[in-house]
Amino acid sequence: MPSPQALIPSMFHRRLALLAALVAISTVGLGVQLGRLTISQGDALRDRAESKLERVTWLPTQRGRVLDRKGRVLAVDRPSYDLAVDFNVITGAWAVERAGRYARRVHRDEWPKLAAQQRRALIDRYLPAYESHLESMWETLAAGAGTTPDVLVDRRADIESRVDRMFSAIVRARTKSARRAQLAMGREITERIERRIEEQASRPIAEQRSPHVIATRVDDETGFLFQRLLGQTVELKPGSGDQPTDEVDRLPGLAVRDAGDRHYPFDRVVVDVDRSRLPSPVRRDSTESVEVEGVAIHLLGWMRSGAFAEDIERREAFLSESAEQASTSAGEVLTSVGTDRGRYLPTDAVGSSGLERSAEHRLRGLRGYERYRIDNGSIETHEPEPGRDIGLTIDIALQARIQALLDPELGLARVQPWHGEPNPTMPVGTPINGAAVVLEIDTGDILAMVSTPTFSRDALRDDPASIFESPIARPALNRALEVPYQPGSIVKAPILVAAATQGLWQPSQHICCTGHFLPDRKDVYRCWTYKRFGNTHGDDLTGEDAIKVSCNIFFYELGRRLGARGMAEAYAQFGIGESFDLGVGREFEGVVGAFGAQGEPGERLSPADVIFMGIGQGPVAWTPLHAAEAIAMLARGGISIRPRLVSDGSAPDVREVTLDRAAIDVALEGLRLSANDPRGTGHHITLTDGTRENIFTAPGVSVWGKTGTAESSPLRADTDGDGTIETLRSGDHSWFVVLVGPEGQPPTHAVAVIMEYAGSGARVSGPVTNQVIHALIDEGYLPDAREPSWRAEAVP
Repeated sequence: MPSPQALIPSMFHRRLALLAALVAISTVGLGVQLGRLTISQGDALRDRAESKLERVTWLPTQRGRVLDRKGRVLAVDRPSYDLAVDFNVITGAWAVERAGRYARRVHRDEWPKLAAQQRRALIDRYLPAYESHLESMWETLAAGAGTTPDVLVDRRADIESRVDRMFSAIVRARTKSARRAQLAMGREITERIERRIEEQASRPIAEQRSPHVIATRVDDETGFLFQRLLGQTVELKPGSGDQPTDEVDRLPGLAVRDAGDRHYPFDRVVVDVDRSRLPSPVRRDSTESVEVEGVAIHLLGWMRSGAFAEDIERREAFLSESAEQASTSAGEVLTSVGTDRGRYLPTDAVGSSGLERSAEHRLRGLRGYERYRIDNGSIETHEPEPGRDIGLTIDIALQARIQALLDPELGLARVQPWHGEPNPTMPVGTPINGAAVVLEIDTGDILAMVSTPTFSRDALRDDPASIFESPIARPALNRALEVPYQPGSIVKAPILVAAATQGLWQPSQHICCTGHFLPDRKDVYRCWTYKRFGNTHGDDLTGEDAIKVSCNIFFYELGRRLGARGMAEAYAQFGIGESFDLGVGREFEGVVGAFGAQGEPGERLSPADVIFMGIGQGPVAWTPLHAAEAIAMLARGGISIRPRLVSDGSAPDVREVTLDRAAIDVALEGLRLSANDPRGTGHHITLTDGTRENIFTAPGVSVWGKTGTAESSPLRADTDGDGTIETLRSGDHSWFVVLVGPEGQPPTHAVAVIMEYAGSGARVSGPVTNQVIHALIDEGYLPDAREPSWRAEAVP
């Protein structure tokens, strides 16, 4: 057996071998890590090291413009910038902090041994250099902002006072809350706990850690200047003799914020209205200037400051799915290190609604940037790229004219004695809410789409409750596009064509009007003339006459013949159930059958439903834009062109719908008679003294039209919050749809007008529609009989 002395060398060698193995293992690990860093991550680490040697300054861009069909600017950026400064610079605390830091550096050996008073004396010795630097900065800012240092002193004092008051209030609230929490847990508030509460309550608030705007709306030249000064440093000499210098920012705590305004030049417009064209009770031999605000706001939308999480998600999805559609090519959207030049920064303006929101990624520009190399002083500049312009089909002058016509002050959109039977929820003088759509038949271009009441962007900023919480006016609604309305009798022409197309009625066939549809029931399914006057339209009613006099019995019968599936197909052919995807916000697609009902449209309807739907009542609803497109389809002979608002150079979306051509001719003749024959429901209004006035008064144009007086659900709401639901509005909606064109020629434009809870289609919407036709003349879309040569063209 080996002696203990003999075992010692072998144990030593084993331990030495174990130690060597451990060293080898750790060396291998280091080698693997070195290989990973130099080979697999070498480029990334080298880029990271390179990035430490450069400083990037972002250059602001501009949002694209929105233009109308004639090139008029509807929305445009007005470049401006806010200059903001950190709160500790505003209060002067920055100078004290930097002087203290310098004093500790210069006197690092003796600093721990110094008393507080001695330390303060050293800080005070170096403080003037930093205070002088701040004064120089304030002078520079004042000069750039076009003001004086004294003005900035006052602004700084106001900011400091406001933040101090805010801090004091928050400290009190924090302290009270913390004490209440301690007591709730059954703890005694000792002196130690009280000190801890005070310490916690006195922690800085966000306003003490963030920049505050000291100068607003400086121009782009000044903004760019200060952008370039950001990050630059200067050498201060706080001490004396051979004491070191201190490198500080040239402009401490400065931030340049993009505060560019989105300007809407036509948000307010003054329109001259010729009152001599109005119905006699409101007619004047004069021109009245009507100021309208919020022109096209339902279409254009508005901006807000600050991006939400959903905005960032939409931006990321846009780049990943449709990068080629960005403001420029995908390669230029991203910097060389993969940064999105159009990404959202905290204070960026973002499209919040309407086209501003739906076209956000087209309108949004790409920032430029300057890359400054610290090691060699070189500067690489990439210029900003503005967002794309967007052209609309809207004529903003026509839009403003129609909005002026719907201003209650003019009289047409206010309850008048000649409107008919009194409405207890809308006495004489009550403003009437409504909408009007003008469609170019050949292209599907929307020339005007007005919803009233409207609102200005100032009101949106200053009094949003008046826009979003008004139970009756509801100005935020786009009544032309998102509110469901029963069609009423304006749908009778399309129903006639649909019945003929399905082989259920022939153009030569007559239908008898008995006044009531059911032989043994005279109190239901009645014709309007029987209900009001006790008479009928006769037993020899043609399709043309049925539309002209708007006979309910004729169309009850067509509804019965069509049945559930045929009626659903008829309404679908004329666009109900389809969204137009205009990009201006919510759109009501139209519905056949009760809201929320299950199954296919044809399966939701009862025999009673389809009879009522023959006259546009019952479980069916659409919008004024649907109405305009439906009547335009008749003018095109059965061609559907999807209405559009954005003019991007693409061809219209055209779809041919199989409709009976002979029936279309009958329907158009009925529409012509309705507007032009003295017995037509759309021919005249009857005033309170019994006199009649023609509805359409524009010479040199032809009109085809149809009235509609559609039953509607009452508007109810709890207005004072006491739980009681009140009926705010009740009665029938007033409709009028027309086709209009130069005299002797096919129609060129379709118009749809609705006035909510206003009663008679002829008496209320008729005069409005007539003025829309005059507006089309005023803007050159229809001939002016007083100037017959306006269409002449020069011959080469």
